[in-house]
Amino acid sequence: MEQKLIKITTTFRNTWLIDEQEDSFSKQNNILFGDTLRLSISKNDSYYLAKAIALTYEKEILAREKPSESEIEFFQYMKEVQEKAYSKSLAEKYNIERYVVSTTVANELTTDN
Repeated sequence: MEQKLIKITTTFRNTWLIDEQEDSFSKQNNILFGDTLRLSISKNDSYYLAKAIALTYEKEILAREKPSESEIEFFQYMKEVQEKAYSKSLAEKYNIERYVVSTTVANELTTDN
């Protein structure tokens, strides 16, 4: 299957990479569906690639962008390893350190929603 990788930001202030897949249920319900990887994690969290999930409703998407080359490379890497604990060197290697949120901000986000 052809990869249709996009980067989205949701109303919950998370940034995701998603290899968008279409099925009749997601089309009927305006849900974004596919293999997903959350970029916005805290330093004590792990990156995790989830396969074939209904991520969010279209109405909860604030931005839809084309991922950078390094983000695409990171997605491909995560397809191989599935889960990887955050490390500064990993974030720097794939130029994704701007998505890392402080633990304080992460706690505030969970109490706000």
